[in-house]
Amino acid sequence: MNRTELEELIRNGESSGVDFKRDDVPADNLAKVAAAFLNFEGGHILLGVEDDGTVSGLSREPRQAEDWVMQVLRDNVQPSVIPFWETVAWDENKIVGVVTL
Repeated sequence: MNRTELEELIRNGESSGVDFKRDDVPADNLAKVAAAFLNFEGGHILLGVEDDGTVSGLSREPRQAEDWVMQVLRDNVQPSVIPFWETVAWDENKIVGVVTL
């Protein structure tokens, strides 16, 4: 995903296929959203985006955020799932984590 695609997802807002989350979201909340997407048609969880669409960015290093997401979904979603993870630079200081299910 490139920045233009990310901007479009954010501009269109949350939907049945897109959810905005801070990266300090509780593990059980992240797992519930992921399970809901997996039970429907899949979707994108944007970590580092506030509910109002403001980009706050990841508060931890991207690799740490990725490891945490993988662990949460492996431990809390059955059958376990391995999502596609990528990061998108928003500006010089902010990175958004994109979890695609």
